[in-house]
Amino acid sequence: MHLVINATEVGRRRGGNESFITGLIEGLTGLNLSHQVSLLTCHWGTPLHFPSAFQQVNLGTYRRLPFFLWQQTMALRELEADWYLANFFLPPSMPCQGAVAIHDMSFRAHPEYFPRTIAWYMRWLTGWAVRRAQRALTGSEFSRQELFRFYKVDEKKVVSIPYGVGSDFRPVTDETGGGAEQSTLSHYGITGPYILALGNIHPRKNLTRLLDAYLRLRQKRKSVPAMVWVGLERWDSGELIERAHSAGVILTGFVAQEDLPALYRQAVLLVYPSLYEGFGLPVLEAMACGTPVVTSNTTSLPEVAGDAALTVDPTHVEGIAEAMARLLDDAFLRERLQQAGLERSKTFTWTRTAEHLLASLDS
Repeated sequence: MHLVINATEVGRRRGGNESFITGLIEGLTGLNLSHQVSLLTCHWGTPLHFPSAFQQVNLGTYRRLPFFLWQQTMALRELEADWYLANFFLPPSMPCQGAVAIHDMSFRAHPEYFPRTIAWYMRWLTGWAVRRAQRALTGSEFSRQELFRFYKVDEKKVVSIPYGVGSDFRPVTDETGGGAEQSTLSHYGITGPYILALGNIHPRKNLTRLLDAYLRLRQKRKSVPAMVWVGLERWDSGELIERAHSAGVILTGFVAQEDLPALYRQAVLLVYPSLYEGFGLPVLEAMACGTPVVTSNTTSLPEVAGDAALTVDPTHVEGIAEAMARLLDDAFLRERLQQAGLERSKTFTWTRTAEHLLASLDS
């Protein structure tokens, strides 16, 4: 089997789509592959580093969507692919079998979170891809059921394959701790203890309520760690960013993948009160680094967190504040969640994701 993967998201610095592809490539690298794997890549102005065992076909500078989709078709024909795996969209003409990864259905469940044009083309192109694909992949059972809710699709071709956590996400050791990590924090303007929130500044990440909860926490306590938000500014975030700056929140903007483990490890806790997730990689990454987690009790997040995190109603500001206060005050609880998180994160590996992917394509 010749599997071609759309890796054009790598280097784009857009979050979850890129993390899925880089994680999957890591997982495939750990296998004794009997299949040929090729990667379609793209110029984003940063060097790309992939395992030498994988053939790369660079499609050049990113172009507008219709032309770019046709570029994929031509590349697949030249490579004589058997399967093509891509995030959300498939090209208009498929010379091979197609697998589409649907990471979440937020654009259908909550179109109000997006500019109208983005919600429209995501809905149309994703639906088109799901209908034409031989396999549709989701990262959680929640996302699998959401796919059935919004699209008429044959259940047999939809496969739930839990995602993994990268090998760089691990607890503090003699090698990872010390001055190097403090230097990384300083690079992003972070000093002293801090509460971490991670994800693009986007309505569904629920950062407005998180900021309200943080301000409430500061009113009730004499000493509260700083708050750090890691993520790119997205649409309709200007007013929230102004409020966050006024409250003293440290906004790092984009953080390079290689720097994320240090930010997780040095955080007092991660708060991830997202309103809608298809999986929730930050929860898993924080647990793998030994960082206690507060997250939402809705959508896919309980599947990822299990009993290794404090879960809260993400619409309840007081509940988010109380959960943060519990972790700050209770050292025993922090230690219990750290240990539970480390054990749970070991069950999520990109190698397992890659194995399940190949098995689903072979079946």
